[in-house]
Amino acid sequence: MSWEDGEAPEGWLVCEIGEVATVVGGGTPKTTVAGNFSDIDGHPWVTPADLTGYTDKYIARGRRFLTDQGLATSSAKYMPAGTVLFSSRAPIGYTAIASNPVTTNQGFRSFVPSDRLDSGYLFHALRFLRPIAEHLASGTTFPELSGSNAARMHIAFPPSLEEQRGIADILDHATASGRSAADHLSAARRLIERLRQSVLMAACSGRLTMDWREAHPHEEPAETLVARIEKVRRSRLGSRFRESSLPTVDEELPDGWTWTTIGALVEVATGATPLRKRAAYYNGSIPWVTSGAVNAGLIRGATEHITELAIKETNAKVFPAGTLVVAMYGEGQTRGRVAELGIDAATNQALAALLFDEPSERIRPYLRLFLLENYERIRQLSFGGVQPNLSLGVIRDTLVPLPPESEQDEIVHRVDEILNLVAVLRERIEIANKKLARSSQAILSKAFRGELSPVIGQEAPAFE
Repeated sequence: MSWEDGEAPEGWLVCEIGEVATVVGGGTPKTTVAGNFSDIDGHPWVTPADLTGYTDKYIARGRRFLTDQGLATSSAKYMPAGTVLFSSRAPIGYTAIASNPVTTNQGFRSFVPSDRLDSGYLFHALRFLRPIAEHLASGTTFPELSGSNAARMHIAFPPSLEEQRGIADILDHATASGRSAADHLSAARRLIERLRQSVLMAACSGRLTMDWREAHPHEEPAETLVARIEKVRRSRLGSRFRESSLPTVDEELPDGWTWTTIGALVEVATGATPLRKRAAYYNGSIPWVTSGAVNAGLIRGATEHITELAIKETNAKVFPAGTLVVAMYGEGQTRGRVAELGIDAATNQALAALLFDEPSERIRPYLRLFLLENYERIRQLSFGGVQPNLSLGVIRDTLVPLPPESEQDEIVHRVDEILNLVAVLRERIEIANKKLARSSQAILSKAFRGELSPVIGQEAPAFE
């Protein structure tokens, strides 16, 4: 429905919002001047940050108050109870109704409704108009809805305030129902993540396969496997073989398990970033992977490629498909994540590459599972100031509780089955979330097409 084109249910009125509501901006006094703000009392003052994650329809105050001095030295104005606050800067469209007189900062275009418009109806109409507001926003640093554009948005409404309030009541009930459904989906998502982490913890502690060990009491112990790996690596690497020191560990392991380190099991290496100024190093045929790629889990391609010359003249090297890579640097949640190369690829120095050979090849699935489970603990080993990093040494010295080979296979098999189920449940939750969002918008659309003509006491439409 396009209110701009005058479309509206029969008998409804269509006009610019500025004709039935006063658009008011806000202001912020100098934050460096003492005495402009109070955390205790003063003039209620709301910013868009106060509406981040805010789900109530009404708001009385934000996190801070303006003092008399702060109010006098800013362009903030008092607006009466019933004013509909609408954030006008990214993110555009946070909406709430002032439950008492309030002031705001300049991040709002607030609407003071006339006696022709119910504030509850206007609240939902502005939610419906959010895409229009985003389209009308402009600016280079960040998009912002100007006061003049806000006033020019069109609104359709029934002349009867009672009918407006009836529509608002229906939408209030529908919104509450949708929020309850969203809360249940969020809770389900958290439970699934806890299940995933609990399964990984049980796998790497031996609890997941207690019954299997009882049925297989005579398997080759993991110590024998570690000794065999060390012998092969010592023979292959010669003087380059790096002895791995094992600290004393008080935590007991199940029978047949042993403590070891990543460095005792596999070679740990890293790549490099060829000089950017050398054009001859880039746009070649060799995939070159950086730390951001680990979030994919399985790396099947790269956004950049380097040349054979870069491999020859720099410390960059090609690692084979199957190599596990751990992000040592990276913003946000990247650092500490593990992924597997699905292709032969070079990497930059932000990734630690775990290289397998015979007989360590068979432990790859379990070691990846272990790194998934220990993500948070490995992150805590980071060092540095502004952006903490891991190092090759930290990765090499990471302690691993290693089961016998055959038990590793059983652990990986059981975990895969459970995590596949977890993935299915996650997908269903995401589908339900998308359906819920569509339902919410659909109910708004129905309301403003006049398809929810209110009958006092009627039930809100159900989310489908």
